[in-house]
Amino acid sequence: MTESRRGVEENMRECRWRRWLGPSVVGLLLWLPLAGQAASSREEGAYRLDKVVIVSRHGVRAPTKMPALIREVTPDNWPAWPVKLGDITPRGEALVTQLGVYYRAWLRQQGMLPVQGCPVAGWVYAWTDVDQRTRKTGEAFLAGLAPGCGLLIHHQRELQRVDPLFHPVKAGLCRLAAEPMRQAIEAQAGMPLAALNHHYRAALAHMDQTLHFSASPYCQAQQHGGACTLAAMMPSALQLSAAGEIKLHGAVGLSATLAEMFLLQQAQGMAQPAWGRITTAVQWRSLLSLHNAQFDLLSRTDYIARHRGTPLLHTVIQALNDQTPALTGLTRQNRLLLLVGHDTNLANLSGLLQTPWTLPGQPDNTPPGGELVFERWLDGAGQPWVRVRVVYQTLAQLRQQTPLSLETPPHQVSLSLPGCRDATPNGLCPLAEFSRLMTARLEPGCLPPGDASGASR
Repeated sequence: MTESRRGVEENMRECRWRRWLGPSVVGLLLWLPLAGQAASSREEGAYRLDKVVIVSRHGVRAPTKMPALIREVTPDNWPAWPVKLGDITPRGEALVTQLGVYYRAWLRQQGMLPVQGCPVAGWVYAWTDVDQRTRKTGEAFLAGLAPGCGLLIHHQRELQRVDPLFHPVKAGLCRLAAEPMRQAIEAQAGMPLAALNHHYRAALAHMDQTLHFSASPYCQAQQHGGACTLAAMMPSALQLSAAGEIKLHGAVGLSATLAEMFLLQQAQGMAQPAWGRITTAVQWRSLLSLHNAQFDLLSRTDYIARHRGTPLLHTVIQALNDQTPALTGLTRQNRLLLLVGHDTNLANLSGLLQTPWTLPGQPDNTPPGGELVFERWLDGAGQPWVRVRVVYQTLAQLRQQTPLSLETPPHQVSLSLPGCRDATPNGLCPLAEFSRLMTARLEPGCLPPGDASGASR
């Protein structure tokens, strides 16, 4: 058995309630197969699934960049990828297709899809960001959901133009002020950012070991009397631009990127992810804690999340209320809406919903192909309710390319929304109350006039 395979199996063995659940999970968390949830209680037996809105991260991709610094912090060579930087891999597409296969079975079980044949026109709609990895993710999902049906994704015609649905600040829809942003991030951290390296010293030490950092060209070039460690050599600091761009420089920011690269190698099925040096679930959790920490600061911080996540959340609210968002070709017949973006989008929505989560069996809180799923259920009187879940493939499922089915589903975490006073024990919130709570979280200045997602599409 290879070391990396042994590490994955240890990861699965260690996934127990007591070890995975912590204070970062807000509200109701159910580690149960998605397929069984509709019939998991007498209460849910009285509800009928009526509509689903999925906000998804793209599938497994190559690193988006390989700057000189990344090559200098290890004496080892980085593995080659079969695609261009930032592109989804064929394996990444296949993993997303498995999610589509699963949803086909689940939605048929719920009576939303016909047992045979294709969905009716307009029933399913996919809007993706303009990147290759998001477009191909949408196509792969639809291929699994309705094979042979010729379903097409939608996106902006101009691929070089920023889509304000996923990137409202970058698109110039609204602005983030540098000083309030800095103050909000430090408040979220609960410490001066200069103290981050000390706070994450154990995880950074694991990264030192994984990289063989002390033997790296970076360390060899330093005139430094003490030990050459990431924590000592790379102080953490924010870089904020007038355009609202945020970067976390230093040991934690760099290590967050590297940890995600190792996870992508593992999910891609490479022979020796991280040169074979990550062998236990503890190591995976430690290293990915740096990636999760960066996202907590730069994407989940309330001031940032409200600005960057408002168009997406407003689109979700509109869709659940059958107020058709301004997406080309979307009609009121839609019952499954797929929006494919990035891990930052999921983190922004987590901040807006005020529902942080951790994922059993998956050290990355926003993993490749991970989804934030909003379901509309109707009770016996026809009144609508909303349930929110995180649906994802575990690291083992990604590594092993596990075929997904009702018997072997993706994993999920169910969330309860703070402030929903009339929620059921299983996390269903009345649609009217959900809409009121979520609308109050929006940043009005980040919405185009009269439109949730950009009328110029």
